[in-house]
Amino acid sequence: MSIIFWLAIAGAIIAAVVGSGKKSTASKGKPTRIDHPHYFEEDDHECSVCGTRFRGKRITCPKCGAKFIGTREDDGEFMEEMVFWDDEDDD
Repeated sequence: MSIIFWLAIAGAIIAAVVGSGKKSTASKGKPTRIDHPHYFEEDDHECSVCGTRFRGKRITCPKCGAKFIGTREDDGEFMEEMVFWDDEDDD
């Protein structure tokens, strides 16, 4: 009985280690186009599935072909650029 117990534990550990290396596509959610507005430059966009950045509002990713179901705006870069240019104007 003890050998069966230890084999079951070893099998569970191996399954956990092997299973943790796989990336689940279900956790990524629905494909969205992430819009990145810029202060002076043309806005660019990013695919939420593969992370490819591209210009122009598209309905599919130019790299992986994912069809965008929704959009989301990321103001982080825009705000950083505004602060940078605002600091430059003060000099």
